[in-house]
Amino acid sequence: MNPSLQSAYILHVRNYRETSGLVDFFTEDDGRINLLAKGYRANTKSRKSFLQPFRKLSISWRGRGELKTLAVAEETGSPVRLENHALVSALYVNELMTRLLQPLDPHPELFEMYEMTIKMLGQTSNLEPVLRFFERNILDVMGYGLQLMIDSEGNTIDENAQYCYIADMGPVKSMKPLQNGVMLQGKTLLSLNSSEIVDSAVLKECKALMRYILPHYTGEKPLKTRELFKHY
Repeated sequence: MNPSLQSAYILHVRNYRETSGLVDFFTEDDGRINLLAKGYRANTKSRKSFLQPFRKLSISWRGRGELKTLAVAEETGSPVRLENHALVSALYVNELMTRLLQPLDPHPELFEMYEMTIKMLGQTSNLEPVLRFFERNILDVMGYGLQLMIDSEGNTIDENAQYCYIADMGPVKSMKPLQNGVMLQGKTLLSLNSSEIVDSAVLKECKALMRYILPHYTGEKPLKTRELFKHY
């Protein structure tokens, strides 16, 4: 039972039986929770109109079983306008959240990061750095933080050196790939750490690093939104 309202965003909605929906929420206080929204599909002119991703809500729920029921949902503020590549990028963020977050595992700091990321995606055309920093941040919050300032031997990263990043070891100073790791410049690691991506080559390497590291935690099954990116 959760009689009090709390802030939430919708990560995913799917149809349930004839008129209802199963809504995957990310809440500020309780983390990720899946709720039954009764009449979701039948009530097309009211509740369904704002039970959509990227709209900030205040919600409460009821029930004692495993699947609880959405009791109250009120929209707060204005929805973020997302179109084309920005919309696909935001859907990717949501899918990443559903893969990484366990149910009822609170992460208030991630709620703020998520909210800021969605707003930034709606305000800029330079989307790639926003995604890379969110990926870095969510890995940090989940306890899977990347090793970006020191190498595998404890030495400070040299921005002019070459490294091979290996999932279980971190960056290994090397001029060639090792153990199926990904090759990076030292300045790429330092740029990702400082949230200052300095050029297109660094941005490309940051993307390669994330595509290498994320499947270790999201599973080998490809993210569906990766297919959508191919059309943009």
